[in-house]
Amino acid sequence: MSVHGTATYSTDHSTWVDLKPGMVLSKGAELKTGPDSITDLEFAYSGTVLRLRPDSLLELARMDEVVAEENVVIDTRLNLLSGSLVGSQYKLAKPSTFTIATPNGSATIRGTEYLVTSAGAVTCMRGEVAVNSSHQGSPVSTQVPAGFSFNPATGQVAATASANLKSFNQDIQTVRDNADKLGKDGNGFCGSDSDGDHDHDVSPVKGHHHDHDHDHDHDDNHGHDDNHGDGHGDSHNW
Repeated sequence: MSVHGTATYSTDHSTWVDLKPGMVLSKGAELKTGPDSITDLEFAYSGTVLRLRPDSLLELARMDEVVAEENVVIDTRLNLLSGSLVGSQYKLAKPSTFTIATPNGSATIRGTEYLVTSAGAVTCMRGEVAVNSSHQGSPVSTQVPAGFSFNPATGQVAATASANLKSFNQDIQTVRDNADKLGKDGNGFCGSDSDGDHDHDVSPVKGHHHDHDHDHDHDDNHGHDDNHGDGHGDSHNW
């Protein structure tokens, strides 16, 4: 969606090319931000927006839409290898998943606003995040509700200090604005409220759950993969 400062991407883990707004990247690509640099990303198929913060490295490990009978199920896994990111996720109804893996564990996002660092720290601003980590060799599985943070050094969940929130408050606001825009465009979710909790369910939904005509000026080799015959669509707009 946007690049501020220096950001690059690689599709072969060795050659890095400048990342520019409007580019479409596929599963397996890596993105890297430089010092004092950020990039805003959009996953329209899952109702997700992210801000990759300075000195970060992110791998797009899995970005699948699977057609299961009449439902479309989303299966996304990102590997945050260094740095941090702030994200906003429209609600994913089970069995769809959106997971951010780090060298120290993983955070499973269902519908929320959050910060995740490569050290395994998780802060939740809205909703709830499921965290799987380890502490002193023992596995830790916990839920991080809004207003709380998970500290991988202690393996504990505690109320988020206001000073910590201020350090990335601007990033949070930008992600919220981008999420609002995604929702208004209508490309990222169907707007249903299947469980009555007044939150939008992105998937699974009956049939194809979003309009594939995103009105982007890309050629045929860079647009969204509309062929669901094999159950996957791996190219998405950033």
